[in-house]
Amino acid sequence: MLRRLGESREQPGASVSDEMAFPALDQAFVLDEKSAGIRFYKGRESFFRPYTLLQGMSFKPEFLTLQFADADISISGRGLHELYCFLSNQRVACVVEQGDRYAKSSEAATFISSISINLK
Repeated sequence: MLRRLGESREQPGASVSDEMAFPALDQAFVLDEKSAGIRFYKGRESFFRPYTLLQGMSFKPEFLTLQFADADISISGRGLHELYCFLSNQRVACVVEQGDRYAKSSEAATFISSISINLK
């Protein structure tokens, strides 16, 4: 079978499984060029909030609060300023709670110990 230049042998939907997999704990957040919103992961639970509902953010050295129209989301950890900057540019697609147990083994600049949601 002949293929056009640039065509791939991959089956349709092959990359979908990578997008649908749970994120690893070694990465606190995942970037995307222009994400529609943010997926938040706490263990095997997840919730999503679109950027269109984001009304504001507040940052303190180890605490970040995102105010959405329907909920407030609190993130605690270390090195959160980088996450705050990417969120303000709507580049974050995914935020992963790594938990306190992972804190000692993580050498990453950004570490997320907890994510909590307070529905309005």
